[in-house]
Amino acid sequence: MSILYADENVIVCGPSAWEILVDESNGERWCFTCRKRRDFRYIVGRDPSPDDWYGPSAHIECSVCKTIDGDCGFGSSREWGDE
Repeated sequence: MSILYADENVIVCGPSAWEILVDESNGERWCFTCRKRRDFRYIVGRDPSPDDWYGPSAHIECSVCKTIDGDCGFGSSREWGDE
């Protein structure tokens, strides 16, 4: 997508569409954003365009506020390993 400003061409980067490959429940846990127990979703998605350089990406998100890794406590983080 490009946006024209005056006589300049500005390129806005980002996926034009997002394809969800997997969307399943990952259990109920405490959400540090909502401050309540919520169902968390395991989501795998990808950009369906043929020039996508990256493969599918996975994340865990709150089903209510959509915060990614909202179940990780303060000072902790989630790491994905090779399986």
